[in-house]
Amino acid sequence: MRILIITLALIQFLLAGFTSAVGGFADGGAIWERAVLMGIHPLAAIGLLVMAFVPRLKPAGLKIIQFLLVVNIAADLVLAALIYGGAARGDWWLPLIFSVIPVVGLGYSFGRKAR
Repeated sequence: MRILIITLALIQFLLAGFTSAVGGFADGGAIWERAVLMGIHPLAAIGLLVMAFVPRLKPAGLKIIQFLLVVNIAADLVLAALIYGGAARGDWWLPLIFSVIPVVGLGYSFGRKAR
């Protein structure tokens, strides 16, 4: 399972980095939408990488990573709902795709033992 999490963490890191770089140059979008793409996604991806590569995390570190993942997932859900409701432009399902790996990572984090 750890190999899968490492692979997913690397994919999420690359995806977050790419969308962060592209998001800074994209036309349109409110500041809060850019904050999700350029702030929350990369921070959660880094946290996921740390959790994947550090075999034994202290409980506080694991809680911080779980918090980052929850914030990432919540931000994507809110963004999807706003797009679906017409308050923001875009494809409503796209933020949901960005939250799949953080959801898997969050589930994995609850099965880990902190040290």
